[in-house]
Amino acid sequence: MVALGEVLVGPGPLSTRERGFLVDHIRYRTSLASDYYLEAYRSTVGLLRRLAGAPFASLDLPRRQALVGRYRLDAPLASPDEDLGSFPEPTRTVRTQVMGDLVGGYYDSPAGWAVVGYDAFPGRCSDLTRYTGPGR
Repeated sequence: MVALGEVLVGPGPLSTRERGFLVDHIRYRTSLASDYYLEAYRSTVGLLRRLAGAPFASLDLPRRQALVGRYRLDAPLASPDEDLGSFPEPTRTVRTQVMGDLVGGYYDSPAGWAVVGYDAFPGRCSDLTRYTGPGR
């Protein structure tokens, strides 16, 4: 799931810290009482393995990006009459549930907020001298 999240959120590889935020998000989702996310994630892992012919995470980033693009797994919507290939239900799950969840989980983290120019997660103090020093 982290390998898919890496493809969805950025053009390049994520740092260990950034990947950690995705891991935390996935752990949180799978720890919920409902099996909703766990089932969606399992379906996604199975689909990615079938499409890749190997564990998805074992592919290098360019090959993962190509696979996601080829099967349009990064397209946010799936119309009812769209041909979703050999695995329509898992593909629909990825596109309508998992993709948005992983992207949202990343951008709700400090790493995601940094992308839009915040030094610290909103609502958290970034530097005490910023608040206690003379006005600028």
